[in-house]
Amino acid sequence: MSLANLDDREREVVRECLRATVEGPFFPDWEFEIIFGLKRDDVRQVLQSWPAVNEADESVVRAINNSFNNLLGYPARNKQDVWPTFISVSGLELARIFDKWKGRTPRTSYKVRDHFDDAM
Repeated sequence: MSLANLDDREREVVRECLRATVEGPFFPDWEFEIIFGLKRDDVRQVLQSWPAVNEADESVVRAINNSFNNLLGYPARNKQDVWPTFISVSGLELARIFDKWKGRTPRTSYKVRDHFDDAM
């Protein structure tokens, strides 16, 4: 997992995911820590330090990984009406970037829940 695997535009999409996670309507406060393994403020700190994040820090990797995971699946995909307000790419493109960041072959199709094999 490395942001170095991504081009500038793809890294910007990662930032968009972090912003959507922290500021968007996708994840209610009462379950945020349960589904992320981090507090919202922890993810906010990663966003605020962007792009100077330390990928050796487990909380940075968890914030990025779980932002991708949860935006691609539960419960965020049910909020398609606000998705473009925060994220500039489709679910398939987001899944492709996630795969690339993870260092695996990018998928050519996308179904909700394809990504949860990597939850942290």
